[in-house]
Amino acid sequence: MRMPVGAAAGEEGAAQSPGPAAVSLGLSVAVVSSLVNGSTFVLQKKGIVRARGRGTSYLTDIVWWSGTIAMALGQIGNFLAYTAVPTVLVTPLGALGVPFGSILASYLLKEKLNILGKLGCLLSCAGSVVLIIHSPKSESVTTQAELEEKLTNPDGRMHIHLEESQNRF
Repeated sequence: MRMPVGAAAGEEGAAQSPGPAAVSLGLSVAVVSSLVNGSTFVLQKKGIVRARGRGTSYLTDIVWWSGTIAMALGQIGNFLAYTAVPTVLVTPLGALGVPFGSILASYLLKEKLNILGKLGCLLSCAGSVVLIIHSPKSESVTTQAELEEKLTNPDGRMHIHLEESQNRF
């Protein structure tokens, strides 16, 4: 008899949530990939500006290519984070790339970040933290039967068919 992934010896079909080490690793990967994703457009724009100044194509600029490669690596990191921890924890961390990109653009591209931009960055970070702190606990799906149950009955409540309820009376 095959045991479902994540089920303990006496608890066939029991859903397990990731351990503290897996959650810490997944959240760390999510934060790093968010910061990498936030830097990609800044690096690409810096490469385009450099290439324009030299009168060459941006495809020949190493800074533009580093931004493009960083984008791919950031998305791979996001994918890995989504496999390690629940989506409800990873998704809000994606918003951290926006303030990081804004701050990086103010330094690398010499763009001015006005008071509303700074406030927006602060609110974005605060919103991510609030969403993570108040995220609902989610259960892992380990068997096909659990997956079918979640798809047909996502809220977990019992649904009584109309015909069955009429037959009772």
